Amino acid sequence: MTATDTIRFYFSFRSPYAWLAYHRLERALGALPVTVQRIPVFPPSHYPNDPAAVPAKLAYIVHDASRVAREYGLPAINWSGDVDTDWMRPHAAYVFAAGEGHGDAFAFAVFRARFCEGRNVGVDDALRGAAQQCGLDPEAVVRAADDPAMHRLVNIGFLQAGQDGVFGVPFFVWRDQRFWGNDRLEWLIREVKRAHGTRVP
Repeated sequence: MTATDTIRFYFSFRSPYAWLAYHRLERALGALPVTVQRIPVFPPSHYPNDPAAVPAKLAYIVHDASRVAREYGLPAINWSGDVDTDWMRPHAAYVFAAGEGHGDAFAFAVFRARFCEGRNVGVDDALRGAAQQCGLDPEAVVRAADDPAMHRLVNIGFLQAGQDGVFGVPFFVWRDQRFWGNDRLEWLIREVKRAHGTRVP
């Protein structure tokens, strides 16, 4: 497997569309001759294109993501929680969980806590709950959320995102091509298949 056969997948626990893309990632890409590098990122404060800052756009996202989740067979989205939190904490905890071999399980648990249970995933109790669901030491996960070494690894992901031209999530980078949004996953699949000699309609 060469570097050009690696897909960089940028996601954020803040985004319902990243949750939807993460949910179907393995099923969509698992049979293709690629590896997927999962890179957590989140918008900085005062992000200039924040959908949550536009009431009409936020209302649309709530409605749209909910209907897509329903069609995917996912639990109903619970939007009662806080829109924002200290986003470094769950993303740093994810980096730790991934290093322990539980990245996907932890990510699913955090996404579920945020979008199905309406929880603030930046606080200790939510992180402990996610850790317990995927077989990690809850206190180790809480420590990782505040560990400067984990924060540095998250920041390395930010630097890579900047080099890749990422401006939103979910975002996929493969070879010299970029795909933004859950609905672009199919287009990514088409291009990978073409490159490996499969004819696509």
